[in-house]
Amino acid sequence: MNSRRLITLLLLGSALLLAACDAAPAAPDATPTVQATVAPTNTPVPPTPTQTATPAPQRVFAQNVLPEAVRASINNVLAQQPADFIAATDPNTADLQVAYAPNVDLPTIGNVVFVLVAPLPALMDDVPFSTVQAAWQGQPVVCDACTFTGTLRLSESTLAALKVVLGEPAPGAVEVVASDQLMQTLWDNADSWGIVPFDQLTVRLKVLSIDGLSPLHRGLDLNTYPLIVKVGLAGSIETAQKLQAAFATPITNRDENKLSLVAITGVTAMSRDFAATMDAQGVLYPAELIKDWFLTSDIVHISNEVSFWEDCPPQPTANRGVFCSDPKYWELLTSINTNLIELTGNHLNDYGPDPLSYTLGIYEAAGIPYFGGGRTITEATRYITITDHGNVLAFAGCNPVGPSIGWVDGLDDGRPGSAPCSSPFPKLQEEIGKAKAAGAVVFATLQYNEQPLGEYSYETAQSQANDFARLVDAGASVVSGSQGHSVQGFGLKGNAFLHYGVGNLFFDQTQAINLRQNFIDRYIVYDNRLLSVELLATYRDGSQQTRPMTPEEKRDLLKTLFDLSYWE
Repeated sequence: MNSRRLITLLLLGSALLLAACDAAPAAPDATPTVQATVAPTNTPVPPTPTQTATPAPQRVFAQNVLPEAVRASINNVLAQQPADFIAATDPNTADLQVAYAPNVDLPTIGNVVFVLVAPLPALMDDVPFSTVQAAWQGQPVVCDACTFTGTLRLSESTLAALKVVLGEPAPGAVEVVASDQLMQTLWDNADSWGIVPFDQLTVRLKVLSIDGLSPLHRGLDLNTYPLIVKVGLAGSIETAQKLQAAFATPITNRDENKLSLVAITGVTAMSRDFAATMDAQGVLYPAELIKDWFLTSDIVHISNEVSFWEDCPPQPTANRGVFCSDPKYWELLTSINTNLIELTGNHLNDYGPDPLSYTLGIYEAAGIPYFGGGRTITEATRYITITDHGNVLAFAGCNPVGPSIGWVDGLDDGRPGSAPCSSPFPKLQEEIGKAKAAGAVVFATLQYNEQPLGEYSYETAQSQANDFARLVDAGASVVSGSQGHSVQGFGLKGNAFLHYGVGNLFFDQTQAINLRQNFIDRYIVYDNRLLSVELLATYRDGSQQTRPMTPEEKRDLLKTLFDLSYWE
């Protein structure tokens, strides 16, 4: 009990005692009088109020080397508790400082994840951490397919963070580059590597995993991944712990609740020899070696170009150009968690409109959205949206090549079908613009001419590149060619990614190597922004089973395609 309260209580006790003495009854008068009876009261006398000073809020300074997103999260928490904390602008007058934490004993409130990157056309995918350490120490770099000039490029704030986990770099081992110039500097020095905060990735930079660990994947082990730095609180332990408790969840620049992995595929046509293989080997056989890529994705897109039909004849048929799929093959698509269907294919109405109507019923019963086709022209040409982990993803597509029997209402008979369009795709551009204006990350697909150069080829005609670029100008972040039986090259325009032909996924063409090669393009969307793309390369052998390419096979293919790509 403090002395002021003790004195107050003593004084209060004395006052009550004196009041009791003063209230002793007087001697009665000789002549009695009538008096009103007043009930005694037990209401205590209130204590004399004391003045208590309100403690000033603690001043908290978030160091400028922290990423902007992290500092914004800190300031947001401070703003919610103005009576306890305020943001400080001067570190010298702050009660607490938020900084990278070299001391494991400091109270922590989160972490910052950094990423090893190279220009997108780099051929390597994974780098040992020992190689990163060697580069940091100015030693020679040795690893498979590594091309490296010997200088790591990063911003000043990234350098300050990585000193915590990697120590002081060797003289000349790193080059400090302004954040807004780093991407271009890496492209100007094609054999260089950089390190950037996760949330500052762009699709122009290729993420290099470290010892098999990629920050693009879900379930990243933050205790094992080496390029992560904790954010700590320096100052009074009591104050630091109070602020630490104010963070309901740790702050980070990599929140998996904001992360969407979108797998976009090429041609699926479960018919002909491919169907015969499933009949012989089992419906799930074609995807057994690649299914994990789909099961670890949030959105799995399939461009199914062939309708299911209960009366589909046994495969293969004598007519090699007319397609249908037995409904039992639907199990292959459900086994890989397909949750988005594209309908821009050429062969949807090969057996008339009834199989497609039946097929749309399958999708609708499964609750799987579709785009690029439908029952009516309005349904076929609209964009659709999917919200995943807080990201709004829009999808739209069309078929500029026909045939007319495959287009919705293509014979003026009200048939379902693919969305018709012709260059420069005014309706598709309109839908892309509306989706973009609504705040979505837009994916556009085209069932383009399969042979723009007269044969199945790795090459992309300039006219195709121009048409795809128009859709970027309209607001698309991704433009993908669903038609490509032969895998084709890539393009960049601003911060948008173009893939002119993804290749066959589930189809039977094996007569040439470029028809057996395929990509599953997995796009990483973070906080409603296209952040990166993984090019997952596959090879389909003569048995119709698709497998991951070996690193050597993938490097050889990428080198060919990068030389044929359009970089802006």
